Amino acid sequence: MKVNKEILGALIRAARKRTGISQMKLAESIGVTYQQIQKYESGKSEVSVTRLYEIAEALGIPVTSLLAEEIHQLKASEPQEIYGLLNNDEKKLVDLIRKINNKRLTRIFVKMLEEIIN
Repeated sequence: MKVNKEILGALIRAARKRTGISQMKLAESIGVTYQQIQKYESGKSEVSVTRLYEIAEALGIPVTSLLAEEIHQLKASEPQEIYGLLNNDEKKLVDLIRKINNKRLTRIFVKMLEEIIN
């Protein structure tokens, strides 16, 4: 699954503007230059998963909200690639996790699952 850099960048920019945070403040929060934020928002640079999580944390939003549009497009265009190998319970779990709008609860849930697995 490949995320579209331009769409993700536009979603980051929209979320940043909604929260009223400048590119400079966001950059300082995650330890990069404001020019790097510009590159992320314009789609000129790819955003790693770790960096995406840091951006969401700095903006005070769930990381899933930054991927919501991208996920929606992928679900519509490539359902077999995303869901093809999952059984019904796994599909339901993925859908439920995507609906969690509280980043703290999401982290707790993920940590709980990691503890169960390990």
